[in-house]
Amino acid sequence: MEVWENEYPSSSEYVNFYTGYVELVEKGNIINILNSQMHELYTLINTIPGDKAFYAYATGKWTIKEVIGHMIETERMFSFRIMAISRGEKQPLPGMDQDEYMANNNYNSRTLANLSNEYLAVRVSTIHLLSTMTKAMINQTGNASGFDFTVRALAFIIAGHEQHHMNVIREKYLAD
Repeated sequence: MEVWENEYPSSSEYVNFYTGYVELVEKGNIINILNSQMHELYTLINTIPGDKAFYAYATGKWTIKEVIGHMIETERMFSFRIMAISRGEKQPLPGMDQDEYMANNNYNSRTLANLSNEYLAVRVSTIHLLSTMTKAMINQTGNASGFDFTVRALAFIIAGHEQHHMNVIREKYLAD
């Protein structure tokens, strides 16, 4: 874990689109941050009342179940990118059209407990992957969605993306 001490990415390590996500993450050991978030989101999911599971705060917005599913599949995609880039992959990695992915899911037919368990499995896997990294691995650069990223930046994007959606769930789905 000490390899991740003082490893906050610079803005040159990712495309500007992700700046808002990275800025949501405090400076610190990303393994500790991801672990803390895991407990926070798992607790949040398991306190969502059943009548809110299918709630969407506006027409055309995702349900809470879909937001959680989106968080899971996005982390899975970014973890794949981390694994591939850290191993020296030089081929461009594919993008992810979140709207296409959302059009082809079954999140609303699943229970919140099922989604929270899948989330835990994905997050634990991400933490294990990142825990195995060397300095050379986290400094690797690769291409995904047509842009260059370091492994370090991708780890912080995962955390920032999750923080963004936890904020949205609290502010737009559960606030009342």
